[in-house]
Amino acid sequence: MSLSRRELLRSGAGLAIGAAGLSGCQLNSGVQASAGETRKPFAKKIDGDLAYFNWGEYINPDIVKDFEKRYGVKVRESNFDSMPAMMAKLRAGISYDLIFPTAEFAQRLIRGNQLRVFDHDKLRNADAVFDQFQQPWYDRNSAHTTPYTIYATGLGYRGDKVGELSGTWRDLVSPEAEGRSFILDDFQEGIGMANMVNGYDLNTVDPEELDRSKDFLIDLKPKLRGFSSDTIGNMTSGNAWIQHLWNGDVVNVRNQVDNPEDFKFQKCREGIPVGSDTFAIPVNAKHPGTALMFIDFVLEPENAARNVEWIGYPMPYRGGAEEAFAGLVKDDPSIAVTVNDLDNGQQYENLEGEGRKAWDRAWTQVKVA
Repeated sequence: MSLSRRELLRSGAGLAIGAAGLSGCQLNSGVQASAGETRKPFAKKIDGDLAYFNWGEYINPDIVKDFEKRYGVKVRESNFDSMPAMMAKLRAGISYDLIFPTAEFAQRLIRGNQLRVFDHDKLRNADAVFDQFQQPWYDRNSAHTTPYTIYATGLGYRGDKVGELSGTWRDLVSPEAEGRSFILDDFQEGIGMANMVNGYDLNTVDPEELDRSKDFLIDLKPKLRGFSSDTIGNMTSGNAWIQHLWNGDVVNVRNQVDNPEDFKFQKCREGIPVGSDTFAIPVNAKHPGTALMFIDFVLEPENAARNVEWIGYPMPYRGGAEEAFAGLVKDDPSIAVTVNDLDNGQQYENLEGEGRKAWDRAWTQVKVA
C-alpha cells in the first residue's frame, strides 16, 4: 500500500529517534563527506534516470509521467515512512538523486555535509519563491534547498458524525467520536501537540514540562482508538471520525469520497504547528543534473498548479501554485496555510543532544504505557 503524505511510524519500531539522527558526517561505514564535496559543480542537464525518495502520494503522478516523456528518462520513486527512516537510508550509503526532507531535517543534513550545494540561477522557476524563503532559518542563502510545500497540523473530523468541534486539541476525545479518534503516530506531532495543550513552547525540552506532556498523552490513550498516521485511509474508511493530521490530508480525503463536504479541518487555539518540506539533492546523488531538471519542471507554473491541486498543500511560489491553492481554500479557509502562519506559528526545531533524547524517552513511555 502506498504511504500517505508524511505517514509516520505505525509501530514502536524506530522510536529511538536520537539514535537515528546523523552521526557526524557519515554516509556509510566507510565514506565521509566533506564540505568540499558538497560544493562540486554540476550542470543542469539530463545525466541519467532519476531516483527520488519521497513521502508517498506527495507528488502528482501525471507530472512525473510528463517529465519522463519530455526528457526520455525513467523516474524511479521510493517512499520513506518517516524522517528517521530517510536518514537511515542515507547513512547506509543508498544513493538517491532527489529527496524531500522537512525543514528541521534539512538543517541536520546540511550540518552533516549531506546535501549538494546547487546554483539557484539554474532554476529559472525558483525565482518565483516567496521572499520569506530567500533566507530560511534552516538553510541560509538557500544554498542546498528550495522549498516544496508548507503545511499546518490540526484535527480532521467528520462533521456529519461529530458535529462542530470546539476549537481545542482536547476535541480529540470528544464523546461524539465514540472512540474513533487517532493521534498521529509521530513523536514530534504527538509531543508537540501535548506541549501546546499544556501551554508550553512547541519545542520545550524542560524535563518537568515534558513529563506533564507525556502524562497528558498517556491519559488520552484509553479514550482513543489508537496512534496512526494512515490519516487518509482512516478518514475515507470511516475508521476515524476525528484524526490528528495535516491540512492537505483533508483535501486528499475529499478527493476520494462521495460526500466531501462532511470532512472538515480544525486549527486549534492552543497552537498550530507549521512547517515546510524541501527539495534537496544528496551529496552522493548519481544524477544531480537530472534532479535539477526535475525540480525546475515541477516548479513550472502550470505543473506547480496541477501539483497543488492534487496534493492539497500550498507550494510557496508566486503564479500558478499560489493561484491553485487560493482556489482550493476559497470556500474553506480553515485549510489555508500561509507564510504568515510560518512567521506567527511554531515550527519544529532540529532538537539535538539531551533535548532530543528527552523527547525520545517521553514518546517511548507514551507508546508502551
